[in-house]
Amino acid sequence: MWKYVLLVLAAGCSLGSLSTITKIGITRGFSVGELLAGQFVFGWLVLLVLLLIFKQKPSFKGAKFLLLGGAMIGCVSIFYTLAVSKLPASIAVLLLFQFTWIGIVIDSLYQKKWPNLKTFLSVSILLIGTTLASGIIGSEKITYDPTGIMLGLLSAICFAMYIFIMGKTSAEVPAIQKSFFMVTVAGVLVLTTFTPGSLLHGGLSLEWTLFGFFLAILGNIFPVLFMAIGVPKVGSSVGTILSSSELPAAVFLSAIILHEAVHMIQWFGVFLVLAGIVISQWDVFGESKSKKSSIILDN
Repeated sequence: MWKYVLLVLAAGCSLGSLSTITKIGITRGFSVGELLAGQFVFGWLVLLVLLLIFKQKPSFKGAKFLLLGGAMIGCVSIFYTLAVSKLPASIAVLLLFQFTWIGIVIDSLYQKKWPNLKTFLSVSILLIGTTLASGIIGSEKITYDPTGIMLGLLSAICFAMYIFIMGKTSAEVPAIQKSFFMVTVAGVLVLTTFTPGSLLHGGLSLEWTLFGFFLAILGNIFPVLFMAIGVPKVGSSVGTILSSSELPAAVFLSAIILHEAVHMIQWFGVFLVLAGIVISQWDVFGESKSKKSSIILDN
């Protein structure tokens, strides 16, 4: 179980880097459409190469879930990137992180039962930690763009739906096939949402290629592959909580790369987010300890 937990955690950390790279890209003069075009074009090409290398025959098992999953990936990318362009990064991240409780609600409605106490406690700590880590508390001036807020909330709903759908896909279908199918659907959605002129109005360049490649690797390859492998094993609710690793990663990178001031209250929020993740996985820690004890006793 541990390897699947770590894969979903790594997926969240990978997604946490996107806001930093997107902010840098926007300051370099690239539009949202250009950045998304590069992300999905290179993401699709890398997955196609992997598909050819491993010589996997296409499988359409669970195609309806993969179609919906791909649509959700595309919507998250569109809504969140637009939200980042209209709002301070702290508010955009805070809005996106509403997926934690939205995902739990969706899974609870599907299973027709209330979440257990551990899940409720974990999500409560995550929400408090997210609010503190975002830096919204204590800010002297906060810009509220109604459109940006709506886009941020839509990105949260779509991300929660994506994780829920991943939990319902068959673990038997190879992760590369899942990822290729979903990124293809998401790419078509993104490329048709923006007009051709807005996608590459500045023309092809080495800088655009680099931004597109890194956004693809960290936004389409690692997280989609890791979640395709991990979420069906750990379940939707746990996958939602583990994906919260995105916020600590975003805070660390904004401090290191963007040199943004991160106050003590924000670091405390990051600590709470990590604590919420640990609480959600307490049973896994217990399993690991019991296995070690049994090995020692057997020897």
